Amino acid sequence: MATSVNDIDMGATVWMIASTALVFLMIPGLGYFYGGMVRSKNALSLVFLCFMALAVVTLQWVIFGYSLALSETATNPFIGNFKHWLFLDVEYTPHPNAPKVPGVVYALYQCMFAALTPGLAIGGAAERIRVLPTIFYIFVWTTLVYDPIAYWVWAPNGWLFKMGVLDFAGGCAVETASGFAALAFYFVLGKRKGFGEEKWEPHNYLNIILGCSFLYFGWFGFNAGAASLESGRAGIAFMTTSLAAAAGGMTWVGLAYRVEHKFSSFHFCSGAVAGMVCVTPAASYVSTWASLPMGIIAGVCCYYMIEANLRLGIDDCIDVLAVHGIGGILGVFLTGVFADKKVMALDGIESAGGLINGNGRQLYVQLAALAASAAWSFVISYILLKAMNYIPIFRLRVDPDAEEH
Repeated sequence: MATSVNDIDMGATVWMIASTALVFLMIPGLGYFYGGMVRSKNALSLVFLCFMALAVVTLQWVIFGYSLALSETATNPFIGNFKHWLFLDVEYTPHPNAPKVPGVVYALYQCMFAALTPGLAIGGAAERIRVLPTIFYIFVWTTLVYDPIAYWVWAPNGWLFKMGVLDFAGGCAVETASGFAALAFYFVLGKRKGFGEEKWEPHNYLNIILGCSFLYFGWFGFNAGAASLESGRAGIAFMTTSLAAAAGGMTWVGLAYRVEHKFSSFHFCSGAVAGMVCVTPAASYVSTWASLPMGIIAGVCCYYMIEANLRLGIDDCIDVLAVHGIGGILGVFLTGVFADKKVMALDGIESAGGLINGNGRQLYVQLAALAASAAWSFVISYILLKAMNYIPIFRLRVDPDAEEH
């Protein structure tokens, strides 16, 4: 779609700038959320690594990441080009995905997504990774995993985009990719010392609540930021995000109470995040009511995935696979069920909708996107981590004494 500076709308521009700031808040929120869940000796390092992810990915994004992930001129279906390296020609001309805002505003908005994703992934290796190799990993992983998947799903010539995949705000590139990267961490690094022998509890529930509050607040910008103000789809994305979080949180609290016979703020926060993860790819593609079953399903499935991980002996330290990986898979698939062509038509998007509109084919497209995203993230992450372990300076796992003390 051709774009012009004459199409720029100041209201839409201000809204995307505000949404960028909201998504930024998710990064310290993630750090506090993770930091509260681990033992106190590891809390500060996780907050620090989340901020390092922001710094490293911002540099990568400006140098070449944005051009690889979202170039509108690349003609191949798998990866972008270097037309916009160092943000060349990324100024006022809008991107086709955001025709009413300056290109540089859209690029910065997407940078926050890219910076958040490796921060999610490294949670799977919490309490057993070294800082310097992790910084290197963040840069390379963003280039080899996040950028290609983002291109497939969102770039005008991406192969999944052309297939008609529905992923509004990151079910594939953010949630599924980070979840399966966390699984690769487990297979390469192994379990934490003492896992299964000691019962570890979150060390700071207030930090968990604080982090969840930042995530909850920032998710409104994450999901609603790219939606149109004029048609009301931004409002729909706001409402679906809020309802899915509430449904997921209450469901998780109920399931945990059945076992533990007590209410826990930690359980509510975990369920709320699971609900928001699930609704992310569907945020402004579905009617408001659809986010209620999506939140409930996410709460149930992610809760029991944690139980399954414990039984299988998988050390998913901060439940990245269970909440983000499984939640992302559920969200992308359920988008194919609940996507409503009437809602999408509010912005002039021509779509046959999902299964509720009689379009069963959409489920196959969604499954293809999930399979490709999960497989690519896991395989490339596994290869990258294995390769790093052969280079002493980039070996990720801390030595046993440092891990214990």
